[in-house]
Amino acid sequence: MRIVWLVFLASALIAIGGCPAGEDEGEFGNDGSDDDDASGDDDTGDDDATGDDDDTGDDDDTGDDDDTGDDDTTGDDDTPADDDDTSGDDDVTGDDDTTASVGDWVGIPGGTYDMGSDDGEPDEQPVHSVTVAPFEMWRTEVTVAQFELCVGEGSCGPPVTGALCNWDAVGYEDHPVNCLTWQQASDFCGWAGGRLPSEAEWEYAARSGGQDIAYPWGDGEPTCANAVMAEGDDGCGLGRSWPVCSKSAGDTDQGLCDMAGNVWEWVQDTHHEDYVGAPTDGGAWEVPASPSRMMRGGSFADSAPDLRAANRDDDPADDVVDDLGFRCAR
Repeated sequence: MRIVWLVFLASALIAIGGCPAGEDEGEFGNDGSDDDDASGDDDTGDDDATGDDDDTGDDDDTGDDDDTGDDDTTGDDDTPADDDDTSGDDDVTGDDDTTASVGDWVGIPGGTYDMGSDDGEPDEQPVHSVTVAPFEMWRTEVTVAQFELCVGEGSCGPPVTGALCNWDAVGYEDHPVNCLTWQQASDFCGWAGGRLPSEAEWEYAARSGGQDIAYPWGDGEPTCANAVMAEGDDGCGLGRSWPVCSKSAGDTDQGLCDMAGNVWEWVQDTHHEDYVGAPTDGGAWEVPASPSRMMRGGSFADSAPDLRAANRDDDPADDVVDDLGFRCAR
């Protein structure tokens, strides 16, 4: 009886551990490998997708964030930065540097001199001693080409055109800019890192550093050999201005051009009828206020007496004249 029971129990165990177990293994095997394939697809798939996350391992492509390491290319923001350095070179046009590329500054040593003349007009008197500190002045009258730079940057308004005005006239880029107001001249000098010279500075420079001479080159009468002036006809026969520095024989000892003739030059001072009460420190005389400003140097339309270093004239500050320009100081 016990043997029969053991046989029955063994059969039952075989039945439980055999086919059914094998069928289950088959289901799990299929599901397992299918799911493994599925999850293998999920894994590989997703891992391949996550392999795309390895492509987000193309976080080496976000290594294209190394291409945002092309922030090294945006390190080509170093290139615009270099461009900024170039426009920083426009600060070459910035401030003093800009001017350095625009105009040629000449150092004028300081000193004391007798300003005015007993041999000239009443407004040149009384002759008085003035002490001028060292300063710099542009070698040339400001040219059309130089003024164009300021207009191009929006810091200056354009001068008037027409007649003998050099602005917008073809081929006159190296002529002095004319036909502009005192304020336009002042604006340009401020943009260029300077200012208009005082009358005292201007005359001191025109006398080649305050020497007791009548003209920038000495006491000899001016001719068309050393100045653009009215000798026979205006402008030495051309009837208008010449390119700046055309008459090098008329330069000052420090190398300033056209301090006699070519065009008159605006200075900082307001109009005063004489030198009574004038400052003696070389600074501009602007009190009391006046609608007129002083101008110096004579022009292509003037004869010898008007080209003297001590000669003075004035014009309403808002007037525009075809024989009036300027140069800067600092």
